[in-house]
Amino acid sequence: MANIIEKKNKDDLPFFRLNRKTKKGKYTILPNFSQYKYCEVVYFTGFDRLPSGFYTNDGIGLTGSGIFLFQEISDQYKKKIELTLIADGVPKIDARGKKVRITLLYGDLSAINSEVRNTKRIRNEEIRTEVRRFLCKKFSRQFKQFRSITPQYTAGELAETLKQKNLINRLGTEDRKELEELIPNYLSSIQGTLKAKKKLQVVFDSLDAGKKVYFEKIIKEFKSKMKRRIQNEQIWQDFLSEYILLLRNTYGEVLEKESVTLQGKYPDFMLLDPYGYLDIYEIKKPSTNLLKLDKSRNNYYWDVEMAKAISQTENYLHQVQRSSDALTNDIRRNKGLDVNIVRPKGYIIAGTRDQLKKGKMLDDFRILSGALKNIDIILYDDLLSNLESFIRRIGT
Repeated sequence: MANIIEKKNKDDLPFFRLNRKTKKGKYTILPNFSQYKYCEVVYFTGFDRLPSGFYTNDGIGLTGSGIFLFQEISDQYKKKIELTLIADGVPKIDARGKKVRITLLYGDLSAINSEVRNTKRIRNEEIRTEVRRFLCKKFSRQFKQFRSITPQYTAGELAETLKQKNLINRLGTEDRKELEELIPNYLSSIQGTLKAKKKLQVVFDSLDAGKKVYFEKIIKEFKSKMKRRIQNEQIWQDFLSEYILLLRNTYGEVLEKESVTLQGKYPDFMLLDPYGYLDIYEIKKPSTNLLKLDKSRNNYYWDVEMAKAISQTENYLHQVQRSSDALTNDIRRNKGLDVNIVRPKGYIIAGTRDQLKKGKMLDDFRILSGALKNIDIILYDDLLSNLESFIRRIGT
């Protein structure tokens, strides 16, 4: 591969030359182009090819922000510019002498070019919309397809506005009114786009504006699923993966079993409290039968599905504790989280309280639950009631 790279225009005039060995070169802006008025040569240090951000077929100069960059510097110093682009180092400016000498990091130039391109894209969309509206107004029959066109929001506009400093202090009455309507609607529209921890943070950061509509949405969805005649365990696992940190708000992070790459069986969810201590959760259905009557002894025992869930949870607890070191390292490597596995507790979410209709049945449920070692049973309607109570507390 040749050490010298050279580019020429259609008239065979060289405008770019670079030495791969020294990683130095220069780009000459030719006199018949507008940027020549401000800058005649751009030097390079630390490159083995012409970096992006330059016109490559002729010596026109910089793309993107180039002409604006040169104009602002020229207006400031009233001198021609000598620009040096560096791959690494510190930007600096020296206005002593006949030219103003500027050293820029290539990464910084790329960043401003990206912002300028985004601004141009937004402006182009606005111009296109205005032109279409004009054509429809003047020639409605010929351009009837544009009748419904209104000024369209372009992705990125809001983000750019929100980046401005002291924005809140400059908001007008109309701005505040629109925001008060937007934030609750936005929160209520969130479905699977945010992971549980991030979603929880969004809710509490925007609590005053959006808490009512957001929580009402969750409760409505919860009740709707509870009423379904045919229950599906996967649907409940998906629902709880979204909202478990709201329903069990003493935790700060949820790990689904897909987070673990170790061999062996792991529970539906593992939750971490604020101190990193881990508990495990097994998810069944609201329709899961809790108890069965032993008519010969007139007492209740765990129904088959519940007995299996309890046995499975015990196995999970054993597996988690037995593999605690490997599991801790696996989660740290894959999720970047520090986990403490010290006497983890198991929880089974299953059944509903209205199954426990008789006093004897409720008493036996309490006895059976109390006899479980390090496992608690959480009923779906209790989970819902706890959420409703939590909402009432934070709403006061």
